[in-house]
Amino acid sequence: MKRWLWFFTIVALAACGGDSAQEPLTSEARAEITGEAYYLERIMMPPGSTLEIELADDATGEVLAHERIEGPEAPPYPFGLSVAADLLEVGKTYHLHLTLFLPDGSPRFAAEVPISADSAELGRIRLTGVDYSEADPDRDEPMAGWHSFQCGEVALDVQFDGDESARLSLPWALLELELQPAASGARYAADEVEFWTRGQDQARLTLADGDAVDCVPRDRVSPWTQAMMDGVDFRAVGNEPGWHLHARHEQADLELVLDYGVSELEFSGTLEILPDQAGYRAESPGNLAEVTLEQADCTDTMVGWTFPITVHLQINDRSLSACGRFLN
Repeated sequence: MKRWLWFFTIVALAACGGDSAQEPLTSEARAEITGEAYYLERIMMPPGSTLEIELADDATGEVLAHERIEGPEAPPYPFGLSVAADLLEVGKTYHLHLTLFLPDGSPRFAAEVPISADSAELGRIRLTGVDYSEADPDRDEPMAGWHSFQCGEVALDVQFDGDESARLSLPWALLELELQPAASGARYAADEVEFWTRGQDQARLTLADGDAVDCVPRDRVSPWTQAMMDGVDFRAVGNEPGWHLHARHEQADLELVLDYGVSELEFSGTLEILPDQAGYRAESPGNLAEVTLEQADCTDTMVGWTFPITVHLQINDRSLSACGRFLN
């Protein structure tokens, strides 16, 4: 699947029953948030899928309104939230969270839209999905020393080495950053990537040829950092349909998670590393996996990130492609 592109049109955010500039809001006044979500690919969600929409207070995390759409199949997906207007304060920021769940309850895509109480019409907003493998319920808690952030679409983790350097774990690279002069806070940079932080709650990421993006703390490490912590030597993520690969060299293990997590194949103790790390080969009863690693830039079609290795997988009679990198 190519990049699932989420678009949300917020039609109105206004109090019902009068002009809020002229009449004070009462506890019965309601604010209506309506819109629709859709993606560009001509594909239907499987029966039993659900779309959850929540409006949350940024400061407290309190959910102010909630809608659940059962069985969304072909887009667009119209939605509408009604919230007590006295819960919305002018000048505060709120977020509309949308999560698309597969029939087994696994989150497939998520997105959020910033909302302010004094915004009557926000227009059309383009949002993108996230790495589906973040939904893995068996992931460990973050390793001590890693600080996790969400910077726009990028989930990253940073580990500080004293006061002079930091390790930055991005999906497409693991970078060693050096401390740079800064007017305030701590600024680290290398390879046209800059990470600035002040305390544990304020951070900003700047990538090559890109604008600075503010970061917010995450409550868990990214899938790439988690895999590294779990002893994975090579990881690849592919689309159409979503799948990922984990290779552990010392244990000679290969793990394939296919079709958005619907099926998993494990090759324990049979992983063969091809000469010059050109790929892998592994067998299990009834299955043969052959992986080719090409040292060529690979652009993930979902997020646009450029990885250093192009991956081709032949699993039995099925061919899949992905982007990946060595983790250590």
